[in-house]
Amino acid sequence: MEIHSSAQSRAKAEKPRQIFYSRTRLIIGGVIWSAATALFGGLTYKGLPDTTVLLIGGIFTLLAAWMLFNCIRGLGRVDKPVLVISRQGIQFDDGVLIHWEHVRENTYLDQSYMGIPVFRAIEVKTTLPKPKRKHVRVSALEIGGDEYLELCSRYSSHLR
Repeated sequence: MEIHSSAQSRAKAEKPRQIFYSRTRLIIGGVIWSAATALFGGLTYKGLPDTTVLLIGGIFTLLAAWMLFNCIRGLGRVDKPVLVISRQGIQFDDGVLIHWEHVRENTYLDQSYMGIPVFRAIEVKTTLPKPKRKHVRVSALEIGGDEYLELCSRYSSHLR
């Protein structure tokens, strides 16, 4: 079944779609991870004489600080697209372009624990010798998994 659309909507669909980090999500993440770093750091400091508490608390503090660092680093790259999806294929922020004919598997991973998002990533497996697999974390993108997969389907449909 053919879907009819206006020339303007067809022209818009032909243009590459740039996907950016969401400033709001990164700021909220920064606030949450700042509070988590302070909380874990405080708990670690309170349990200082105990080596086990120091070790476990230190690990949690470092993990929270790492997540905070990732949010701050992402804020510095808000104006640069993370992904560009076009008729050619998927281009990543490091400049790697994987053409649609080389995409073997395109997955949006969305893991959560009791409703709390834990890990989100896009994984593209290719038929190329290098890269065999391209992986990018996407917790703070402007779009979700359904919209990403719909965009990929729409842009890769010219191969069918």
